[in-house]
Amino acid sequence: MTTLRVLIIVALQTIALAWMILDRQQMLDSSSTVTLKVVPVDPRDVFRGDYVVLSYDISRLDMSKLEGPKATAPGNTIYVRLRRTNDTWTAVALSNAPEKPTDTQVTLKAQVTSMDAPGAGASQFITLSYGIESYFVPQGTGRAIEEAARKGTITIDAAVDDEGRAAIKAIRQDGKPVYVEGIF
Repeated sequence: MTTLRVLIIVALQTIALAWMILDRQQMLDSSSTVTLKVVPVDPRDVFRGDYVVLSYDISRLDMSKLEGPKATAPGNTIYVRLRRTNDTWTAVALSNAPEKPTDTQVTLKAQVTSMDAPGAGASQFITLSYGIESYFVPQGTGRAIEEAARKGTITIDAAVDDEGRAAIKAIRQDGKPVYVEGIF
């Protein structure tokens, strides 16, 4: 009886772990991929090594330049519609629900982290987090990515699923892959 319980617990844990891995891989294999310009900072985690904190052109947006709802608050979930412009994607609208991706348009799920109160005649800016703001890299390589980002040569490819969730698929320098994510 005790052996059966242990086997059931082990089986459930194995299924849960396999589901997490397959869900991540399914997102990375998503047909929608966007390229975003980044500005990283290189911190270090004592236990896990180097990682790059990424900030994007779409992380802080001028609400007056976007279509869609303007009423939101820090902590709320909002969706940012991106449109392809040349090699990268830019924010064009906000919405309260994800939209079906197309070849030229995709919607990213974001968490509102802060909003600047507009001054007299000034625009209101919104700061967003997409869940793709950090990426672990081999020890000793974070600073090189930071330096390249200061020169404006770093972009990321993000896989986006139909729900607007994003995952970093690759980090590129001058258009060439530096790191490529994938389980298989």
